Amino acid sequence: MRFFSVWPIFLAAGEPLSDAPFMSCEGTDVIKRVTWEHVHILVDKWPDIDLPHSRVIRKVLWAITHNEMLEEHFQDCGFALATIILVALRAIDYDDGPEEAQKMFLYLTEQVLPRLEPHMALAARDDWALDLTDLRIYPFLLGLTPQHNCYESDLRIFVYDLPQLTRGVLHCHHGQWGLEALIPHWLRRGSCRTEDPEEADFFLVPWHTWCDRIVYKMNQTRREVSAVYIDLMKRRHEVLPHWTKNDGHDHVFIFSDQGMNFFPEWRDYIPNSVFVVTEALTPRCGPSCFNPWKDLVIPGHTDFFRARRMASFNLPSEQRSLLFNFHGRHPGLNDLYKKNFVRGNIMRVFDGLDGVSVGGFTDDYFERMGSSHFCLVPMGTSSWTNHLYEAFFAGCIPVILSDGFKVPFEDLLDWPSFSIKWPMTDVSLDLYHFLRNIPLNRLRQMKAAVDAHRCWFDWHEMSDPTVSGSVCSPYLAILKELERKQKVLPQTSKPFWRHGKEEA
Repeated sequence: MRFFSVWPIFLAAGEPLSDAPFMSCEGTDVIKRVTWEHVHILVDKWPDIDLPHSRVIRKVLWAITHNEMLEEHFQDCGFALATIILVALRAIDYDDGPEEAQKMFLYLTEQVLPRLEPHMALAARDDWALDLTDLRIYPFLLGLTPQHNCYESDLRIFVYDLPQLTRGVLHCHHGQWGLEALIPHWLRRGSCRTEDPEEADFFLVPWHTWCDRIVYKMNQTRREVSAVYIDLMKRRHEVLPHWTKNDGHDHVFIFSDQGMNFFPEWRDYIPNSVFVVTEALTPRCGPSCFNPWKDLVIPGHTDFFRARRMASFNLPSEQRSLLFNFHGRHPGLNDLYKKNFVRGNIMRVFDGLDGVSVGGFTDDYFERMGSSHFCLVPMGTSSWTNHLYEAFFAGCIPVILSDGFKVPFEDLLDWPSFSIKWPMTDVSLDLYHFLRNIPLNRLRQMKAAVDAHRCWFDWHEMSDPTVSGSVCSPYLAILKELERKQKVLPQTSKPFWRHGKEEA
């Protein structure tokens, strides 16, 4: 599939935009000229437009399609129409379903963009080009890619169909909770998925914590969120009919970013099930929330558009001017971090030192990461933080300052070869001098290892192993972990045998 960088050139109100095809943008009876002029603010924002704003633009697109005037509006302002479709796709997928989103995506990529390509240079003349690199992951997210081979795994996983809890992958894959949408979606597209419960090794129960039509309200209490899950589990004999096969031991639940706190009743309903989590030590839950023999830790999710932007600033070791950096929330910025002594000490000890960049949020955060040999990874509101995984995209050697941080895939990856773990109670000049005294050759080796291991934390690059041929992916690591756990999965004994009359 081909992608294009195109956008109309907007001039002062009343002036003709262009005499070029598809760029007059004079407006129609349905879409006024001023609408075309206002849409241009979405040029560099379309990959990260949230659902409410996508729904607004969806209404503009609906006005065009309802009047069966796609071609007329393409002829009038084709570049703006392409942008409207890009923004509206998220709402179409969430509200109307993936089939409708697929149709609009195919119309965009097969009928709109190819006709605009010859005029790309003119459209970009005044820096109005639209970067469509992020469109690369859409075929996978919309279910348009071929079935992949699950890295030739012999595992068979049954994925429950729960449409009311799993709508809108295109929207719900964003943010730290995106894994709850991405992992089930990836499995649905793979050869390791089975619809035969008798051959299933595991049963995945998918749910989108913050994206379901009922749950997606940030002001809801934990009790309201957990009520959705309690209702599901109370009806498990109806919606999870294979639960009794092994008393839930072979059922898998995904909890991202303290997700278990939104279902504290898990002990009553799913204590024996397999938990796939981003942190082993969940606040207010403690060690009992994670059992290494059955549960597994996975990397946090970094949005594709964010990851690729960080990667674009990944400099070679010889060109990095900073020893280390940390920029993010700390006690001086956020009340939730008032008691975070680790981040507080980072600001107190390292601010102003030569070769160091620490502080709050900054517009050139990606550039500073890509210019640093090391990225400090202090604990956040809990033991884990996504700063660890962002470091890999910037090619920055992570220095973990969180004693309780259980890193993912420890049995698979040689973490000491590409990271440093330092006691979080010793955020002092000792750390500064230790990092300064690491030889350049060792820096190069560790940085090369960081770059080589990035694919284990990239939830998007390895979406299709059949095409990429990669043997490095968080999905592959999950399958390997489940293969190992499947060997020790307890089997529930049958409660009765030889009960009743003997057969003749």
